[in-house]
Amino acid sequence: MIDLLLILAMLQQGQPGTPDEEPVRQQPSGVLTIKGADLQLLSAVRTVAERVEQLRGEEFERSPIAVRTPDLMREVAAEIRALNVLPRNRLEARGRAWADLGLGGPSSPGTVYMILAADLSGIGFDPEGNRLLVAPDRLTDQDFVPEEPEDAGSTVLLMTGVRVDEPLASHLLMHVRQRERSGHDTLAETTDALLARSAWAEGEANLVAIRYLFGGMGLADDVLEREIDPADVLDGALFPDGLEELSGAEGALVRFVYEQGFASAVRAFRTGGWKGLDAAMARGTTTRDLLHPKTEPLQPVDFPAPALSQTEGLQLIDEDTLGEEAIIVLVSTLTGKDNLALLAGDGWAGDRLYRWEPEGGDPDRGITVWKTRWTDEQGAEDFAYAIRRALEARFPDRPPITLDDGQKIIQTATQLFRLQRHGLEVHLQISAKELDPLPAGALTDTP
Repeated sequence: MIDLLLILAMLQQGQPGTPDEEPVRQQPSGVLTIKGADLQLLSAVRTVAERVEQLRGEEFERSPIAVRTPDLMREVAAEIRALNVLPRNRLEARGRAWADLGLGGPSSPGTVYMILAADLSGIGFDPEGNRLLVAPDRLTDQDFVPEEPEDAGSTVLLMTGVRVDEPLASHLLMHVRQRERSGHDTLAETTDALLARSAWAEGEANLVAIRYLFGGMGLADDVLEREIDPADVLDGALFPDGLEELSGAEGALVRFVYEQGFASAVRAFRTGGWKGLDAAMARGTTTRDLLHPKTEPLQPVDFPAPALSQTEGLQLIDEDTLGEEAIIVLVSTLTGKDNLALLAGDGWAGDRLYRWEPEGGDPDRGITVWKTRWTDEQGAEDFAYAIRRALEARFPDRPPITLDDGQKIIQTATQLFRLQRHGLEVHLQISAKELDPLPAGALTDTP
């Protein structure tokens, strides 16, 4: 992670890209402020905002504002945004819980949060100030379409008569409007809510951006009917930088946000216009809702934190809900079997992931507990089977041992895995081996 205080100090000393007469400040609330105003930038943003209001059929509560920021400061702002939602100690503990499950590695949650917080290249979003953070070379008087386009993106801009950065600005301005509507950031504390809320936010923002781009030619609806991929528009500028290189669980989760989010937004808009999209966003609060739009939403499941005898000397650091999409990604990345992954997630009714760690001790010497609930017996059975297959794929030389009470046990050099089904619930506990000793002889058949 970036050292925020160090970077802020460097920028205040007049590093390139930040004029000395416009010092950067970080207020106690985490809001970044920069003195002075770029009137040309404000005029450009407000011109785009007027078009966004026409396209979306709703007005901003105040004239949107923007400030010029160097690349480094937008990175800092993205990190502050992420850490305002999930503090660093919880983010790191969550990474260790994900690594226990095999859902990426210890840095995976941080990577997902940072990419979603940063969003597009060149223009960022500060939810605390509800404003745009614009690179020095974006939305300038020189950002018109080149007279002789050199690539497909420039050709589209030339044909539509839209300035280079206007579609990106319209995307970020929708995040400003979303912040006004909800009163909070679209980033969320749990993984499932993060993915669902971000999917709707990015889907709506890219829907507006594409309608902005093609609307002048009267082709917006035709383009949407052809199921356009936003990654193919403007040379991928409506997707985060580096997404195509992001692999494994991290790549799959971020792609869900931008790809499934756009597909869901377009589907709702086609059938019900903006009112239909509003209703779908209000209704779809989980990844399950985006994956199964015709299924009625479920009442949230209450999972009280389990009381574990071996947590003496440990403290509960983080709680998370992974949701159906993360389950699909977990099983798919570990087994390589997409059909098994879809089966594993089907019937999800709720889950809770807990992470206990010693206070002031080795954070790897902890316990991860994942409690899941399913809508029916078959769903629970399918999930338990899929997780067993995922564990076998991770530890091919240590096949699970079944204890008398039905638990599936895998013991590695450092950890003990316990998988057990209780009716509609399936629990997986992963402990540092010394915190969860087995009775003598329980694993005598383990290789």
